[in-house]
Amino acid sequence: MLKRVEVVLAGDSAMGWSMQRIYLCSLTPEEYATSRAHLQVRPEEACPCCNQVGPLHGHGSYARGITAATGKVMPIRIARFLCLGCGRTISYLPSFALSYRLVQTETFEAFLEGRSDRRDVQAWADLLRQYRRRMLAYGSELWQAISGEFGRCRAPPPGSTLWPYLKEAYGSLAAATRRLVTQFKITIFARYQCHQPAAAG
Repeated sequence: MLKRVEVVLAGDSAMGWSMQRIYLCSLTPEEYATSRAHLQVRPEEACPCCNQVGPLHGHGSYARGITAATGKVMPIRIARFLCLGCGRTISYLPSFALSYRLVQTETFEAFLEGRSDRRDVQAWADLLRQYRRRMLAYGSELWQAISGEFGRCRAPPPGSTLWPYLKEAYGSLAAATRRLVTQFKITIFARYQCHQPAAAG
């Protein structure tokens, strides 16, 4: 299973340093794939790596896997752009996908809420338990990074997934993930280099 997951997630990470952005996408993975929505992605006006204002140039796309509502894995394409100023590539991940994770956001959210009757949750129960363990292990570091967002709110108890806090603040796991990456440069699983601006020099 792990080898299979590594294969379907292969993409931009093999191409040198690049940056990943997450954009709000109201489509399901199936709708995204059939409508070739990656061709409609519009990048930001300024490069998120070097902040240079100017058009980011289309730089093709790469394939990765995502789970569908049926629980099966399907291919999607991720739009990629190039900044001519710093030479970095920027990939735009739709919000139904979690960074470096095969199972789509909605399925993991359903799992966290105990909706074990869903077909997709049942199909990926073992992997979803791994996701939750990783989220639990990273919880204290994540809370330290985002606690200011919650004002004087009491820290969650040890072993908390932080999901109740995130749901109340953002409404959905997709919205929470995008906010965490955009504002705090962090995810519920780890702090990845692809979400950080390029280092000076």
